[in-house]
Amino acid sequence: MKKTACLLTASLIFLAACALRPPRVSLEPFGTVGLVEFRTTAKGTIGAFATQVFLEVMIKSQPGVRIKELGPEEALLAEVKADRPTPEAAAAIGRKYGVDVVFFGALQMSDVRPRINIASIITNATASADVEAILSTRLLDCREGTTLWAGSARDRQSVGQVSVFKDGGIFFDARDPKEAYGDLVYSLADKATRDFQWRRGLW
Repeated sequence: MKKTACLLTASLIFLAACALRPPRVSLEPFGTVGLVEFRTTAKGTIGAFATQVFLEVMIKSQPGVRIKELGPEEALLAEVKADRPTPEAAAAIGRKYGVDVVFFGALQMSDVRPRINIASIITNATASADVEAILSTRLLDCREGTTLWAGSARDRQSVGQVSVFKDGGIFFDARDPKEAYGDLVYSLADKATRDFQWRRGLW
């Protein structure tokens, strides 16, 4: 009897661990969602690529959610005569583009450690580098200007096709973003969107 109870308990725990858990945050009740291209100080296409990966993960996680891409943050804020994503700016964006909530985000690149390969530099003029990146995102209500959700993710990986300047700035080559830094960006997007994803396990 005791053995049967233990087996039953173990089976229940296994089933619970395998069960799909719904997202902690559902976007459907919010209406139309705006997505602003993530700002970054890094040159190249990594900001735009990270935004597209974030969008891809969100749509896969919550099918049917209506997301409207709004373009780069600087240009968008200039259109509503703002210099940062304030409640007033969010309200103006909501009126102009017909969105109810809007995602803003920033991709910070730091602690760049180039891996110099003389042969690679001669042929490609680029090198690989160990890069630590932080993706911070938040969801603003366009009616009240309140922050509905905020999250961040951090990762460090080796990325390719990187040019490092004397002042420490870095340029991410646009020829093949997925090959150059796809693993890093997908990892950040996955971690940053966990609250919106269906997950297996107890959490």
